Amino acid sequence: MSTKKDIAELFDATAYDSKGDKLGSVKEIFLDDNSGKPTFVEVNHGLFGLSSSLVPLRGATFENGELRLAFAKDLIKDAPDFDSDSSLTTANQDELNQHYGVGAAEYQDIYEAPAPRGGAREEAARTDVAGAANTTDTKATQDAARTEKKAAADDGSLVRSEEELNVSKENVQTGEARLRKFVVTETETVDVPVSREEVRVVRTPLTGDEQVDGQALTDDEASVILHEERVNVSKDTVAKEKVALQKEQVTGTQRVSEELKKERIETDGVATDAEGDSRK
Repeated sequence: MSTKKDIAELFDATAYDSKGDKLGSVKEIFLDDNSGKPTFVEVNHGLFGLSSSLVPLRGATFENGELRLAFAKDLIKDAPDFDSDSSLTTANQDELNQHYGVGAAEYQDIYEAPAPRGGAREEAARTDVAGAANTTDTKATQDAARTEKKAAADDGSLVRSEEELNVSKENVQTGEARLRKFVVTETETVDVPVSREEVRVVRTPLTGDEQVDGQALTDDEASVILHEERVNVSKDTVAKEKVALQKEQVTGTQRVSEELKKERIETDGVATDAEGDSRK
């Protein structure tokens, strides 16, 4: 490119890899302490742009809001992860350059360091350069430009997901019921009425023809046969009842509980009115 670009325009850029595959929006810009020129950018990638990686600007081109980086998407996704809220140390830069296979040579000079001017764009491009003595790059941070960039990323929406509790039932064997019979001995007492014959003496005076005169006195005897009832006991086996096992379904209620995870979405830089509606 023949025309140098204002660094602030990078905050509106959409990043692409060396094959033209879209990565995401530019999240942060890192400047050289001495020249003030950008050396690394942090770009979003992955599902919904929730991941990010640091990428050297070596060999990058910027045209019509599109930042085309000189590296493949897979290489960018596997880049070392550093805390983007702090400055890059020399060791961090060396590790990044080694990962991308580039040296510490100067990067393509297609940007101008921001100069103080009036207007909202210059205010958004103003960077806060801070670093330790052993660092060569610092991070350009600007909340206004960051908010503007986030609003332009993709369609400005997120998909919120949460876990749902699925409850199912299965039949399992919990026990076994059996019928078993055994013999026990019990004593049964029954009162049975029985009769018997007994002898008693009955004296009846003789009258009339029964009287015999002149009968000689002799010894004599008489006897009677006595009878009685006796109880005879016998036992018979008799079927009394039939016993069977029968199953029936009983329905009860069992309470189950489980911890579920859900995603929540918060807004940054969006005010909420009295009715709870979000407004810019």
